[in-house]
Amino acid sequence: MAHIENKPNQLLRSVALGGLTFSIYTCMYALRKPFSGLTYNDLFLWGFNVKIWMVLCQLIGYTLSKFLGIRILGGLNRDYRGIFLICLLAASLIPLVVLRYSRIELWPFLMILNGFPLGLVWGLVFSYVEGRKHTELIGAMLACTFVFSSGWVKTMALWLKDILRLSINEVPYITGTFALFPAMAFILLLERFPGPSEEDIKLRLERRALDHGSQKKILGELQYLILPFVMIYGLLTILRDFRDNFSADMLNQYSIFNSQSFVSIELPVTLILLCIVPGFSLIKSHIKSLKITTYCLTMGGCISFISVLGFQLQFLSLQALLVISGAGLYLGYILINISVMDRIIGLNGTTANSSFLIYIADSVGYFFSLTITSVALLGNKESVDWVSVFNNLTLIGSVVIVLLSQIINYQLSKSRHKNENIITA
Repeated sequence: MAHIENKPNQLLRSVALGGLTFSIYTCMYALRKPFSGLTYNDLFLWGFNVKIWMVLCQLIGYTLSKFLGIRILGGLNRDYRGIFLICLLAASLIPLVVLRYSRIELWPFLMILNGFPLGLVWGLVFSYVEGRKHTELIGAMLACTFVFSSGWVKTMALWLKDILRLSINEVPYITGTFALFPAMAFILLLERFPGPSEEDIKLRLERRALDHGSQKKILGELQYLILPFVMIYGLLTILRDFRDNFSADMLNQYSIFNSQSFVSIELPVTLILLCIVPGFSLIKSHIKSLKITTYCLTMGGCISFISVLGFQLQFLSLQALLVISGAGLYLGYILINISVMDRIIGLNGTTANSSFLIYIADSVGYFFSLTITSVALLGNKESVDWVSVFNNLTLIGSVVIVLLSQIINYQLSKSRHKNENIITA
């Protein structure tokens, strides 16, 4: 039931909720990303480095899960979210345990099984966050797991490998086991957290499950916004995933790889995003928030493009390239995840939830990522020039993102002139 809170209490609760969701999603990363921090230089399967197969197959499972999430998360009974979350995390650990004792030929198949349940975790966790006055503040804390937790988990995996003298096929399940039990405790706390207040509902509308017909109606009414945002999100997912999965290989290519590399690269990006994204909570107008998002997407695309040129002209080091391009890419990626789809639901003025919109963007994004990454990595059986692949993808993607952002900005301006009352505060 909705309730009224004074502003200091509401802000404190929002920060606490952000910290809780951050902790849960960090634990998810410990089940998904520890192998990304390892290098598998001497292990080949079917003519390619086994890490390429592991990344691609986990991405297959993750992508299939996103398509499934379009149907099930929009209409999910929220009374069972906590139990469902715990079951998904536990299910993702089982393939990692089996991988420890299996032959290398089975590793790609096991990574599909690991990725599939994890693909549903974001939508479930974000369902506790959406529809609140401070959704962008809470979401910024949650979404920083994309950057900080990914680097932290890789560092933790390398630390466990060294301190416990683990083999590379032991690292994933040991890291995941350390994370599963804290995750269960955090989820139980999250279940006891208060729902949106009356002020939240007044500003962002009540969030409820949707049947398939209602989802189609919203898509039809707002396709002029959803389609270009989904295309941008797809491009950002390609760039973000490649950077995330192969940063260790890029650093190793330049012989500057060590266990502290990830935190030193991702911490500045995290701090930059925490300074920018929460400010969107102060914007009451949904259409104004969406327009400012297009400016941020344009700025992020330009920053990423310039950082690659700076690296190629030897003005920037590889670490600087990863930090600056990361800030440019993650700014738009996080805003679409935590703000854009939530604002679009508010803009439409219906009692709905944004999970199915997020999963439409996610499914397209990860399908793009899977396709492009497969072509980039499997198209060359020789040693992969990881840095060149990343630079080429970033240059092309940045230009397209800037162009699509201008299309969205034009559509928003046209819509505002046609319907002056479309702004909901």
